[in-house]
Amino acid sequence: MDLGRDSRLRLIVLCVGAGLLVWMVGFSFDHLLAKDGITRNDILLTSNALTGIVAGLLFYSFTNSQRLRRKLVRERLRTIAEMNHHIRNSLQVITYATAADTDESVELIRDSVDRIEWALREVLPGHVSAPAAPPESQRRSETLRAG
Repeated sequence: MDLGRDSRLRLIVLCVGAGLLVWMVGFSFDHLLAKDGITRNDILLTSNALTGIVAGLLFYSFTNSQRLRRKLVRERLRTIAEMNHHIRNSLQVITYATAADTDESVELIRDSVDRIEWALREVLPGHVSAPAAPPESQRRSETLRAG
């Protein structure tokens, strides 16, 4: 019996639980209001309003958790796009630098490797802390490419 975070069985159990909760709240409201001697129409109106509020709160809770999950996915996609940008640019420099066998090309390759290592440390979460800005060699190589 898999009750993992994204399992279908867990979703079914949560839906049945939410349905039972709304039913029990509605029944409790009916029972409490019937004891006070309120008219039948007032009992139905009040009970249904209170049950609707509970159901609305449950729906809000579910949709809010889904909104937070979508936000997390968007942040992860942004991180992947940023990593793609940093690593592709550095690999492009390495590719072009291998065509020329000079001291400058070796330095460009070292700078690009440093930039890839920085991107892996800085952009990807859960790794050791890294400097807040790209290494000086990265800024220098970007200046060389831009000029």
